[in-house]
Amino acid sequence: MFEALRKNIQTVQEGITAGLQRLSVAEKAPSSSESRVDFTAGSDLLELYQTQWATMHHMANQNGQLAEVVDSKITKLMQECEKQHNQIIEIHSLLAHLPNIMSQLHSMLSTIGSVRGLFEEVEGEILTLEDLEEELLLQEKTLDMRLSLALARENTTHKLKQFRNDLSTSHQMKVKELEKKEEEKRKEKEKIYESQFLEDIKEYQARGTIKSISSEKSNEDVKLEDIELDEDRGPLESFLDSAD
Repeated sequence: MFEALRKNIQTVQEGITAGLQRLSVAEKAPSSSESRVDFTAGSDLLELYQTQWATMHHMANQNGQLAEVVDSKITKLMQECEKQHNQIIEIHSLLAHLPNIMSQLHSMLSTIGSVRGLFEEVEGEILTLEDLEEELLLQEKTLDMRLSLALARENTTHKLKQFRNDLSTSHQMKVKELEKKEEEKRKEKEKIYESQFLEDIKEYQARGTIKSISSEKSNEDVKLEDIELDEDRGPLESFLDSAD
């Protein structure tokens, strides 16, 4: 539009220039006869045309500058319109994907619900695991206590067994010592009874009678089963033979 206006102004300017040139040529041409034409009128008309042309040229320059400003504003407006148009296209494209986005959003909400359920299940399993851990710790402490008790019992049993062995050994030693003493006493009694018996036999052989046992010996409680004879029966047999 501004290019067409500029071309029209340029055409008018060229027409005015051509008219002025024709007037200049007409003024310079020689006249063979006198004319009634007022030549000063041409100069006034030329001055008017020049003034109008200068005014139009000045206005054309102003219009050109204004046209450039308007063109710059129109360019900016077109760029802004194109930008908004592109944004509208992008929004339209996003709106076209809105159902898919809503579907994905519903799917995400469903997934979040499932994850929440899994979180609750995991939380329950964690509580169960904590209870199981406490139970395992209690069982471990119980096993440690049982092991300590078993070790203490084994140690006590070992000490008791050792004490029994020591006591049995001591008892056997005391029994052996007692048996040894009893054996010595028995042998001593056998010697006493044997010597007394031999004396009685000699006295019987010599006198035919046996003296009564002294009061000190009669006070002793002697049983028949306590008297044990030696294997050597020579004196008894000789006594019996002499009695015959």
